[in-house]
Amino acid sequence: MTAKLIHLALASAFLLGAPGLQASDSRFPYCESASSDSDGDGYGWENSRTCLVKPSASYTVTVRNLTYKQILSPVLAVTHNDDVALFEAGSAAGAGLTDVAEGGDTTQLHSELSGLSSVTGIATSAGVIPPASAATFTLDGTADHISLVSMLVNTNDAIMAVDSAELPQHSGEYIKLYAITWDAGTETNNEMCSEIPGPACGGNGGSPDDDGEGFVHIHRGLQGVGDLNAADQAWNDPVAVITVVRD
Repeated sequence: MTAKLIHLALASAFLLGAPGLQASDSRFPYCESASSDSDGDGYGWENSRTCLVKPSASYTVTVRNLTYKQILSPVLAVTHNDDVALFEAGSAAGAGLTDVAEGGDTTQLHSELSGLSSVTGIATSAGVIPPASAATFTLDGTADHISLVSMLVNTNDAIMAVDSAELPQHSGEYIKLYAITWDAGTETNNEMCSEIPGPACGGNGGSPDDDGEGFVHIHRGLQGVGDLNAADQAWNDPVAVITVVRD
């Protein structure tokens, strides 16, 4: 995976509720992986020193679609440490992100992330998210950050994404994130229905013979060059508001 992407999504955090602090030991850094604690006593051994294993945590994630007629594909969310990123702006998208961007398929990305020791939890929302609707699901993990991604299905390869937002640290606290739209750069934005899988078109969700712009970048929005109707399918950022509550 790429180095940590600087978080460019519009985001604001609000911390509320009683802290519910757990015992900690300020003498030691947190462990990168709970597997370093072989005897289960809460302390591990990494980089030739003792580290503190973070307590397990559960988060309730709610994603609300803010667009007029763009539908969001099932949202993949992942908790991870700071050496993981879903993508790097200006660089080519990986195979997993390509599948999400072109067809809303999270299978490959889930597999890629599952193999990383710095990833502590992965979950995907049940079903698509229509405009003015929301999906709520639970995500576990002991890491510091959360990333989320979903496709705007009435597009060629537009994604709603938040990369490496800091998670709330105490029970009852929450963060609120406003997600912008990225162009995965994996398919040309010809806006032709034959290559758009959403209900506005019902076309093919993949383009193996089209490499697009070749790098991830801020989406330019609907250009009116193909079959899509701008009056219905155009959007402005932010496209989603995301609330993450630590249970």
